[in-house]
Amino acid sequence: MTTAYAIKDTILDVIGATPVVRLPWLSAQLGLSIHAKLESLNPGGSHKARIALGMILEAERRGILVRGSQQTILEPSGGNTGMGLAMAANVLGYKVLLVIPDNYSPEKQKLLRLFGAQVVLSNSRRGNNSHGEMAMEMALENPSYVMLNQQRNPANPQTHRLTTALEIIESFAERPVECFVGGIGTGGHITGIGETLRAQWPQLRVFGVEPQECDLFKNQHAPHRIQGLSIGLIPANLNPDVLHGMVKVSLDECLAMARQIMAHEGISVGISSAANFVAISKLAGELPRDACVLTMVYDGVESYLSYFD
Repeated sequence: MTTAYAIKDTILDVIGATPVVRLPWLSAQLGLSIHAKLESLNPGGSHKARIALGMILEAERRGILVRGSQQTILEPSGGNTGMGLAMAANVLGYKVLLVIPDNYSPEKQKLLRLFGAQVVLSNSRRGNNSHGEMAMEMALENPSYVMLNQQRNPANPQTHRLTTALEIIESFAERPVECFVGGIGTGGHITGIGETLRAQWPQLRVFGVEPQECDLFKNQHAPHRIQGLSIGLIPANLNPDVLHGMVKVSLDECLAMARQIMAHEGISVGISSAANFVAISKLAGELPRDACVLTMVYDGVESYLSYFD
């Protein structure tokens, strides 16, 4: 039996090895060859399952976490990392306490609680990093909690260097990627993937995506509704040298693009995933015709249905 069809020991063994698909309709519209790595097909429904497991395994390796101990993992998360942590914690024997901004999707909050996570809401009016600040306060008050801190944890980009990026290189063995587009939240995936792909393909251009209200390079952060992007600070895990530029997108553009991708490509995309495709559409004029472009579908639309009311 081939490895792909072998029986896995736990759901954690299914994380990664996600497929890459070409988007024929959008490619024709923009005169590019556009591809997406479907990270939404990971267990837990997003690319964050990778780093959730990666951070736990690294903490175990360092003796900070002990499997089966029921230690409490504390994390500020907008939802997807929290989902990955809750899923992994259930299998590995930990408890999870998540701090989430109160303006994040109620669907995700409900789902996290169904997975057994304790969810605490932060006041989003205190800024885009209100959940991070609240989690730090809780960590100081509860020294037994283990805060993995995806914003600063080097296991975040390292997981993508060792898994996601290598999968991409294998997928594009016959034609190199010329442009990679990704959103910036913690900075982990665009750093880990961008560094590794640029080492493999030196001519690769890497662009980050941010809400139109924000400016990463000017350290300007403002409230916005594109969950997962621009978390209110320049993340420690971000290597800005990997970026060739930033592309601004609006929520309305993302919602319209999500509808188009689902209608024409049959792919369920969340808001930050749709933002990547909006950014590609804005970059199309400065890229060579038929350039090979890669982005990520981080998660599906299912957690954002209230945006479409």
